[in-house]
Amino acid sequence: MNLLKDAWIPVRADDGAGPFRFLTYRELLCELDAWRVSLPRDDLELACIQLLVCMTQIMFQPGDDEVLEDSLESPLTQAMFDAGTTRCRDWFDLDHPTQPFMQTRGVASKEATPIQKLLIGLPDGNNHCFFNETGEVAALCAPIAAIALFHQASNCPSFGGGFKGSLRGGAPITTLVDGPNLREQVWRNVLTPARIRADLPGWVHDLTRDHPTWIDPIKAGQTIYPHQIGLVRGLFWQPAHVELIPCSASGPCDLLGVEAGPRYSGFRKEKFNFTLNGVWPHPHGALNVSIKKGERETKFASFTTSAPAWTRLTELVVRKGTDNGEGNRPALAIGQAKALDIHPLHLLVGGYRNKQASVLERRHELIALGEGWDNEDGRLEDLVNIGLAAKKALRGKLFFAAQGHKDKGLPGIGAAIHETGERLFYARTEARILATFSNSATFAEWQQSLDAYAAALATECEDIFTDLTDPYAMKPELIPIIAWARRSLTADLRKLKEGK
Repeated sequence: MNLLKDAWIPVRADDGAGPFRFLTYRELLCELDAWRVSLPRDDLELACIQLLVCMTQIMFQPGDDEVLEDSLESPLTQAMFDAGTTRCRDWFDLDHPTQPFMQTRGVASKEATPIQKLLIGLPDGNNHCFFNETGEVAALCAPIAAIALFHQASNCPSFGGGFKGSLRGGAPITTLVDGPNLREQVWRNVLTPARIRADLPGWVHDLTRDHPTWIDPIKAGQTIYPHQIGLVRGLFWQPAHVELIPCSASGPCDLLGVEAGPRYSGFRKEKFNFTLNGVWPHPHGALNVSIKKGERETKFASFTTSAPAWTRLTELVVRKGTDNGEGNRPALAIGQAKALDIHPLHLLVGGYRNKQASVLERRHELIALGEGWDNEDGRLEDLVNIGLAAKKALRGKLFFAAQGHKDKGLPGIGAAIHETGERLFYARTEARILATFSNSATFAEWQQSLDAYAAALATECEDIFTDLTDPYAMKPELIPIIAWARRSLTADLRKLKEGK
């Protein structure tokens, strides 16, 4: 299967409501139909969009904003498509005899790894399984195998000890700009050269020199510096040596439930060592810079707690810098969306919370930001900070009630109600918070909206505190600490509502 020629993009017509089919890359870029990616897993849907963005970025580079806006409005002609894909014709062949897409031919491995291992988060080997069985996916069709290979290399933890991970770390957050259909989703994330050079100074688009790793392999033991990695190589970085194993028999894809050409039952993998000295500024994630013990630390944003994605919006959306070099740079398509005056802004946010190679949680969300999200006064950041401050006040006072006050001789509840309170806060307030972010009136009628938002969060905090502490108020010895914590919470929430 060749991703430039064959039908492999899993879509539904009519904005996702139509029948399922596989689309060719040419149909996507050269026609105006309202396609939407359609897969049983949201992480693979995002990976499919990201793969298409990367392909379009390297083959159809828009020279400036005007060219990009033309591409958003009008499909490519057949001649334009042929001219753009000619040089890369053999790069995207999943079964190429010497340079297969995202693979290495002749991988030395004593045993095959089941194909289910490519679907991040599903159980395999001795992993404990909950709702999915260890042999549930025994064969993947070529389109899903191609998407999963790209996803594993770009967005997922490594295969384990001795295997290298992606250029952005073990489980980075991917942030893309959404659009009304798949074609516009892709183009809204394709960057102009000027924006690429902001992160890659001196970069020149040259497909004769800049090749993906399966075309120009990484050398064993090599030390690589970020400035040596071009845009093509970085977007299609494959840090592992893997090789798909074809199925001997035809049949349906175990993920899709339909027949879609060649299938693969597993893959071979082998440990391969090299050293990456530094961080390559990948455009699809938020990059954070901090100074720790006098040393500059650069890393990509990732989900490290169970807190929802809105808590990270400041670093995912707002570019910030300080005099000492600290700050954060959002995914580059967000700054481009601001320049192109895309309002409202819809973001595709995805990633995993992991513990080394094990995935603890899958996180993929759509977050909408109303007109005015990019206000220079930092209003979006204010909304995020108020939400975090409300949560902090609630958790802190519940913790106080749980621990008691030894100096005053007041016993505490003894149960971890602060942890339950934090979970309840996120569950009960998330819909309100996201609705506030997405409402253009929030930014247009700022003070009124801000007051109502803070008051609503304060009320929810008070209700959660009552729900969690009232059952313990039946014990007379706990009434003083609960009352103290309640008064303290009320004082903190009053300051929150007053903007202090």
